[in-house]
Amino acid sequence: MSWYTVARHEPSTPAIVDGTQTLTFGQLRSVVARITAGFDKMGVAAGHTVAVVLPNCWELLAIELAALSTERYFLPINHHLTADEIAYILGNSAPSVVVTNNELLDVVEAAAGQVTDSVFDHVQTTGPGVHAFDRVWAHLPDCDPEVRRAGSVVYYSSGTTGRPKGIRRPLSGTTPEQESDASQVAWAKLQVAPGPGVHVAVAPLYHAAPNGMALGALGRGVTVVIAPGKRFDAARFLSLAGEVGMTESFMVPTMFVRLLQLPPAQREAFDPSLLRCVVHAGAPCPISVKQHMISWWGPIVSEFYGSTESSVTTTVTSAEWLDAPGTVGGARPGCRIEIHDRQGSVLPPGDEGLICIIGSQPFEYIGDPGKTQESWVDGGLVLGDIGRLDEAGRLFVLDRRSDLILTGGVNVYPAEIELALSNHPQVQDIVVIGMPDDEWGQRVLAVVQPAEGVDRNALAEDLAAYASPILAKFKQPREYRIVDEIPRMPTGKVNRTAIRERQIDSGQA
Repeated sequence: MSWYTVARHEPSTPAIVDGTQTLTFGQLRSVVARITAGFDKMGVAAGHTVAVVLPNCWELLAIELAALSTERYFLPINHHLTADEIAYILGNSAPSVVVTNNELLDVVEAAAGQVTDSVFDHVQTTGPGVHAFDRVWAHLPDCDPEVRRAGSVVYYSSGTTGRPKGIRRPLSGTTPEQESDASQVAWAKLQVAPGPGVHVAVAPLYHAAPNGMALGALGRGVTVVIAPGKRFDAARFLSLAGEVGMTESFMVPTMFVRLLQLPPAQREAFDPSLLRCVVHAGAPCPISVKQHMISWWGPIVSEFYGSTESSVTTTVTSAEWLDAPGTVGGARPGCRIEIHDRQGSVLPPGDEGLICIIGSQPFEYIGDPGKTQESWVDGGLVLGDIGRLDEAGRLFVLDRRSDLILTGGVNVYPAEIELALSNHPQVQDIVVIGMPDDEWGQRVLAVVQPAEGVDRNALAEDLAAYASPILAKFKQPREYRIVDEIPRMPTGKVNRTAIRERQIDSGQA
């Protein structure tokens, strides 16, 4: 099944709702067919890249489906980036077309102006004007392409450890329907269901997981409702979910935290009975947060572990997670997880080491064959995450190797400390980093965003007392610094390097 099949058999079913505009599957097919013809007219060959710098909108999904139906690459670029950051991605990926909107046009044109070897003539826009993209395709005949071959999506990593990396897979040569069927195998393990239904797209579609789940929803005949607003607003989201009869969504743990902070009356007004599946990933979810979400919404909260490079690697339903809180589940079909030591030897269950993924799809880091080769070890994908398997083959992710704190010769995992201290009722958010220390090499520092109304002066002492019985002494933060807000990406991830540099620059290192 695919969105195209739905369009042929159920053309009047709503496909995308974006504000006041609704596209049925039949209308979506027509738009996609004409955009595809527009690509042909512009000379965008098979294997070339179509880039967009857009917020969540129906145009993003339509352009994506056109590229993915005709053996082209689709590149969604984070629209929050600066001109310099966008310029790097454009120069690295060499797209044939760039589409943005009028609000972002100045930034994107400034970025395009920095790319000396660009192959695109100018930036297209979804709005009116001399570069309006619909002037290219809207007048063209509504004819499906004679040959439909699957394209692929190029994603750029968040760049928390340097320049973002473009992750691109080889084109499969299969049909879009075959590609859709293959991807649905993993999503089915997460309890997603065929339509009718309503998927609320609230996380940014320039990230792999929310994008993949929105496409998967269309492929199952589920209506995708695009949540309004530039940032996640818990009250607005909950209201929208009730209004449209949400049955599924993709979210990140930060969103769960903000939903749970709503007044009880607001939470109780939401009826979760229509929910079939809410998937989360992107960052570790505190055990208490997930327990509260399952208690509130029912056993429909599923999780997966993976990366842009590996895609969905493990899956876990609510029932499976409640049997082993903290696990990210077992390997998806066609995939196997091993835990390796630094020499590449396989470790037994219970031992901590590098997570190695066997059976992951091939990919390349654009323009960096050395980095690509480094990621593969004896046929397995090793990206630097540290974890352990239990006797049942369930994976527990401990941290990133690059985030490890080495204090007094002992490894300390920041994620473990964060999960433990995030259960404190006066903590809204927390990040643990290693700071330079003459005696210990590094010392453990906790940067804390307090909950509303908390006495900031007493919080550090309270947290130290709270940590004492639940964390070994070498894991306990030597210092707590209270801040107004911890900046997180829309995925829920945090740039530890930037936070560490900020703390050092503050002169308190």
